Amino acid sequence: MTNGLSGPRKQFLDVLRVLATCAVVLMHVLTGATDVTDASIVPEYRSLLLSVMDLVTWCVPIFLLISGYLFLNPERTLTYPVMIKKYCRRIALAILLFGVPYAASELVVTERTFRIRMIPEALKMTLTGHTWSHMWYLYLILFLYLITPLLKKVLRVLPVWGVAAVMAVIFLGSSVAPFLNKVLDVNSIPVLPDGGVYFLYYLCGYFFAVREVCVDKGRNVWLTAAVAVLALGMILSRTLAGFSIQMAYNYPFTVLLAVLLFAAGWNGSIKKHRIPWQEAGALSFAVYLVHPVYVNLLYKFVKITPFTVLEQCGVQSVAAGQAVLILLLAAFCLVVLALATATAWVLRKIPVLRKFVL
Repeated sequence: MTNGLSGPRKQFLDVLRVLATCAVVLMHVLTGATDVTDASIVPEYRSLLLSVMDLVTWCVPIFLLISGYLFLNPERTLTYPVMIKKYCRRIALAILLFGVPYAASELVVTERTFRIRMIPEALKMTLTGHTWSHMWYLYLILFLYLITPLLKKVLRVLPVWGVAAVMAVIFLGSSVAPFLNKVLDVNSIPVLPDGGVYFLYYLCGYFFAVREVCVDKGRNVWLTAAVAVLALGMILSRTLAGFSIQMAYNYPFTVLLAVLLFAAGWNGSIKKHRIPWQEAGALSFAVYLVHPVYVNLLYKFVKITPFTVLEQCGVQSVAAGQAVLILLLAAFCLVVLALATATAWVLRKIPVLRKFVL
């Protein structure tokens, strides 16, 4: 997505946006493969697969942090007419233009035929949120966009400590408490709705927006080190301690990792890079929308996944299998990413799509 703000300070947003999009693609390459693979192939690689998931679940939280940073910025005025006509309309059109064909494709695959009445059925499915699973994020961001003008009014009168208190309550109730219930295998700890954590990420973006960016290379090194230590700790807990709970968007590890990653980018110095981050960032939204098409084509029609290739390799040891599986996941991710990026580039060449949707 374009960020709507100019200036060299915002380059880090494009960097984070591109990296988060790549992480989304890797996540769906992995989850898509496990969904269509015989479970008997997967168990010995469960620790590895969970570690990979741990290291990419920050992707959606980063998108929300970026949105909060941009839209809740006190220096930016956003009225309901502007929010609805420009931003909400864009998301709504994306839901319809992509969600309806995706829903219709599910009907065609299920019934193995096409009927004209499938079109209104697919429209109804899309309006009720029953299209391809990755589209859920668009319904979420549409809701956040709708409440943004009202939220900005509240934030103008609410002191910073009050916002921090609200965020602390959400973090404890929507992140820490559900995680403890899962770890302890109990349901006795009171929790807030899991969806509250998405509101938390949005507010975290606001906190970064109200602070002056202090370019401190030393601090950036410490933030980057904290990210590395947190990620390494999670991996070691998998491999050495046998921790088997899959991380979710609302669990504390994911929250901390996403915030630290955003802070590392936010606090980093801006340099000129050979990578055209702004151009790549502009393609991110379209890549997000279309990449599952290629995941499904590879897995459900070509019927090739990282696991089927691994099985054909005849690897003898688990350690060797893990190394090969990492390479295969990376290769499949690059293929899907390349195809989705090429498709996104073509779609953005269509003026009406570029102006109103992408």
